[in-house]
Amino acid sequence: MKLSDLNAQQLKAVQTVNKPVLVFAGAGSGKTRVLTYKVWHLIKEKLFKPQNILALTFTNKAASEMKSRIQQSISSNGVNVGTFHSVGARMMRNHISLLDENFNSNFTIYDTVDQKSVIKEVLEELNLSEFKELSVGFLKVQIDQFKNSDMTVELVEKKAQTFEDEKIAEVYKGYNDKLKSNNALDFNDLIIFPIRLLKQNKKILKYYQDLWQYILVDEFQDTNSPQFEIVSLLAQKHKNITVVGDDDQSIYGWRGANIDNILTNFQDTFPKKIEIKLEKNYRSTQRILDGAWSVVSNNKNRAEKKLYATKGEGEKISLISTGSDEEESNAICDAIKSEIKINKNTFKDFAVLYRTNAQSRSIEQAMVKEGLPYNIVGGTKFYDRKEIKDVLAYLTLVSNNNDDIALKRIINFPVRGIGEKSINMFVDLASKKKISLFESLKFCRDMKLRGKQQDSIENFHASILKFSGLIEKLDPKELVRALLEEFNIENYYKNNPVEQDRYDNIQELKQTVDKFSDQTGGNLNDFLQEISLFTDIDEWDDKNNTITLMTVHAAKGLEFSTVFVSGLEQGLFPLIRIDDTEDQMEEERRLFYVAVTRAMDRVYLLNAKYRRRFGAVNSTSFVQSDFLNEIDENVVKVKSYKSVYTRRVVGTGSSKKIEISRTVTEFDDFQIGDQVQHNLFGVGTILVLTGSGENQKVGVEFDGGLRKKLIVKYARLKKID
Repeated sequence: MKLSDLNAQQLKAVQTVNKPVLVFAGAGSGKTRVLTYKVWHLIKEKLFKPQNILALTFTNKAASEMKSRIQQSISSNGVNVGTFHSVGARMMRNHISLLDENFNSNFTIYDTVDQKSVIKEVLEELNLSEFKELSVGFLKVQIDQFKNSDMTVELVEKKAQTFEDEKIAEVYKGYNDKLKSNNALDFNDLIIFPIRLLKQNKKILKYYQDLWQYILVDEFQDTNSPQFEIVSLLAQKHKNITVVGDDDQSIYGWRGANIDNILTNFQDTFPKKIEIKLEKNYRSTQRILDGAWSVVSNNKNRAEKKLYATKGEGEKISLISTGSDEEESNAICDAIKSEIKINKNTFKDFAVLYRTNAQSRSIEQAMVKEGLPYNIVGGTKFYDRKEIKDVLAYLTLVSNNNDDIALKRIINFPVRGIGEKSINMFVDLASKKKISLFESLKFCRDMKLRGKQQDSIENFHASILKFSGLIEKLDPKELVRALLEEFNIENYYKNNPVEQDRYDNIQELKQTVDKFSDQTGGNLNDFLQEISLFTDIDEWDDKNNTITLMTVHAAKGLEFSTVFVSGLEQGLFPLIRIDDTEDQMEEERRLFYVAVTRAMDRVYLLNAKYRRRFGAVNSTSFVQSDFLNEIDENVVKVKSYKSVYTRRVVGTGSSKKIEISRTVTEFDDFQIGDQVQHNLFGVGTILVLTGSGENQKVGVEFDGGLRKKLIVKYARLKKID
């Protein structure tokens, strides 16, 4: 590394020390380089010791890349580089008992699947399972929003106005109580708990402020309010902080990201900050940048900047309008084959981006037909596969005996003859004695169980305790192998030819554990924490020579030679609903900006006049995306395409705005294919219609693929004409 590698603005960002620094880094402008060089500069010039520097990222992949670059340039591995959640987890491992004595340092970190399992249990215990408005998915979103806003149970209860609000508050309380009894935290807690710790304990706050004297934050535009608060608390004393981000790439408002953090809040908190803009782009051609900018510049809530390419003008952006989603997919495949032939690209040079996961189905089918190798990012994640979840549940229970979710998952796997009735008996006993479900197993001789069941439970209980005692004595790879043998998990799959894929996945898990053990020297608890914080992108392997299929959200931070953006139709991309605000439309523009700027050389924009969803043709007339009306026409070339595979599409294709015409007040007023709006689930299409009069029911597929069966009498559906 040498400072002469940097352009003038990058150099200013690296060398500005002892003042808060806000760097607006446009797409492809070298923000990761700035962060890495700055850490190198701080250490090389002996301005700060490695252990006194904290660099925060949003993905494990980004953290690993930054850590690797730093270690290559300086023979020091003492810099703290990690995600917000991993750093929060580390703080809680050390201090959680100071915050709440009901927790201990072996807590489990619950992922989305675990969260939903807890919510389902709470609903059953509160006899709310039949209350259809309170679905598990809906409640998870509500709980995440409460926690991201740092709303306590008491505050949620106080704000409740309706019967539904009161029940949501009850579920929220039950959910938090269960996490506490299970000695578990969810992802939100990994930020909320450290904030509470720092606010409540001045001694701990001073310890971390003096430990992390210089703080760097990547992707600052993606921070939510709690993440901004924890950064502010840590940097409050020394005010040595550099944040890097791009407001034009703020695309996570739906999960709590606050764009005001980069636009106004940082300046309000650190008024003496230095502001630097990186506008020289090293990734894309000028036409790609101009096309993206011409759309995002329509946003009112943004910092003014415009990128300039170092690669020259480049090719125009291609626009292809097709008759159907099937034809759109064929057009993508044909363009890829043509690019490979003409430009000598390889498969991994291509990415196909879409707004919703449901769009991938048609693209997959076309690629299978054409024999094109592809990889979908965001399918079933490796660590979400049943066999992997089962093994991890064993390891989790060994680490944290209080985890009821893990215990219930594996108490009868492999089969031990322990049915739901027996499990419920232990649940009742645990509740009566105010002990964990696992601890209740030791009283199995007091229960009226058959001899075989009793022996199975006693052996299971003893084995888990045995492995709990081996965590500090065995490294993870030894412990995992011994556990798989003890509980006969590996042989269960090995001896069943139908389960060969599951057996192979367990072998892959063993290799992952081996790699972790050899590289880090960490124990089982460390391994479980690392994998609990994995994301889709952490599992993506850019070394595979395959075409990448992913949502635009998943693509942020990546780059490809050629990018296809599909589904550019009003209502799909932008994905807007009738009651959406201007802020949501601005985020959709930013999402388009992110999609286009993933490309280095070429961009294809595509749409379809008719799009099938779960076999039904979308009944709405085609309206092309507003983004295609906003994009600079000088950087776009229209390409015609007709596929020999495409079926004849019936219809005029004339466009009109979607408007709500009326609320349905009479029964038997619906038809299959009608578009409707529901207050909770949004806009959807009727796929199934049964019954009549007061008994009429509809099956509706809502945006995002959510399917619901509703009774017309109670659903208060609005028909869209």
